[in-house]
Amino acid sequence: MISIIIPVYNAEAFLEKCLDSIVSQTYQDLEIICVNDGSKDDSSKIISSYKEKDPRIVVHNQENQGLSGARNSGIKIAHGEWCMFVDSDDWLEADCCERVYEAARESEDLIIFSYIREFANKSLPKQVLGEQETKFDASNNSSLFERLIAPNEKGMGPEMLDSLSTAWGKLYKTEIIRSHKIWFVDTKKIGTEDLLFNVYYFTYIKSAYYIPLFLYHYRKVENSSLSSANKPHLIPRWENLFSMIEEWIQPLNNPRLVKALGNRRALCIVGVGLNILFAHEGHKQQYRKLKAFMQKEWYRKAIKQLSLDNLPLHWKLFFVCAKMNFSFGVYVLLTVIYKIIYK
Repeated sequence: MISIIIPVYNAEAFLEKCLDSIVSQTYQDLEIICVNDGSKDDSSKIISSYKEKDPRIVVHNQENQGLSGARNSGIKIAHGEWCMFVDSDDWLEADCCERVYEAARESEDLIIFSYIREFANKSLPKQVLGEQETKFDASNNSSLFERLIAPNEKGMGPEMLDSLSTAWGKLYKTEIIRSHKIWFVDTKKIGTEDLLFNVYYFTYIKSAYYIPLFLYHYRKVENSSLSSANKPHLIPRWENLFSMIEEWIQPLNNPRLVKALGNRRALCIVGVGLNILFAHEGHKQQYRKLKAFMQKEWYRKAIKQLSLDNLPLHWKLFFVCAKMNFSFGVYVLLTVIYKIIYK
């Protein structure tokens, strides 16, 4: 059985599409756990109406604890041998669970699949690990772990940094999560919860399988307050995230993982820079914040060690500027990126 954990918070606009895609799965042996995380809208009513029609739906109501807390609550009550996370504004292909369960029958510890980014007027497929089905075992598990922390293949740029780190788009073995006490850490501490959870989980897997099928639909609303909101505490939270990852991987004695973390630290300038631009402050103030970040000792160390060999041509100029500590050039290029993506 697969336990599907759906954190729900004020999701009435999208929740029915999400639930419809799950209750109609071709694979039916599901436990559908809806964690109502203190919703103030009609999400609770929608969940209740679906539960009346489908006994596989389990409703857990709680005071608001955020996405991490909701997912952790779902893990605690899950009964399935396998578990999957689905965000309440996203949806699945009808055969998603069937496809991943078929792959999991080979006793893999993790199934990974690709997804489609759903914008208001377009759909963009995202291949997570290429176009070929791939099995990971003792011979190449380390390369998968390394790729999780930072992209390392030729032609991969910062836009691929988190394509593998999402909690959705994967099928996990519930026993591994529980036996090793793997939990999501609040974003208020680390900025983003998915990567650290997967770093913990990837440590214990012996085998994994990648399906290059687009089975998950990830909703991205262009120019919305969610996608363009400035996060004023992002830098210290990411610094905490990097420190927690470093502390975790050091005992593993794998220098390639350490190098990958250095690459993530170097590549994070794109996310940090765009977040600064999201604040819509004056150019001088934005530039001063970016320059101050680029002067941080840990960032200077990381960017100096970043190899440009595998980066696409259009990113090489950007990171040459970063390596040279040419903060004005980085700021100008970030402004161009911002206008292309968000205007």
